[in-house]
Amino acid sequence: MRKPPIHRSFWNAIKGLIWMLKSERNFQIEVLALIFNLFLIVYLKITEMEAAIILVVSFSVLSLEILNTCVEKIGDMIQPDYDERIKIIKDIAAGSVFLMAIASVVIGVLIYSKYLF
Repeated sequence: MRKPPIHRSFWNAIKGLIWMLKSERNFQIEVLALIFNLFLIVYLKITEMEAAIILVVSFSVLSLEILNTCVEKIGDMIQPDYDERIKIIKDIAAGSVFLMAIASVVIGVLIYSKYLF
């Protein structure tokens, strides 16, 4: 199978992100959190290093949410009926997003607290 041209690969990735934004509520909430963080980065004039850390954890949450959705869709395709094994796999994938979300909140509190209080 031939690889598509680079512009086609980028377009496919963008279409995937658009699908996530249209279809996945948690992804929409996490994108809003990213936008809020971008506002805080500019408004509070935080350092470049702190901004980089905030952006890395924000995009990590989004990336894990995408991977979690992939796991869920594959599980649903493999076994459309309820299956305890698929449920465990989905729960584990969701747990990875949850852990990163907790880490991002902790990092946000550590960074933003000195600017807000």
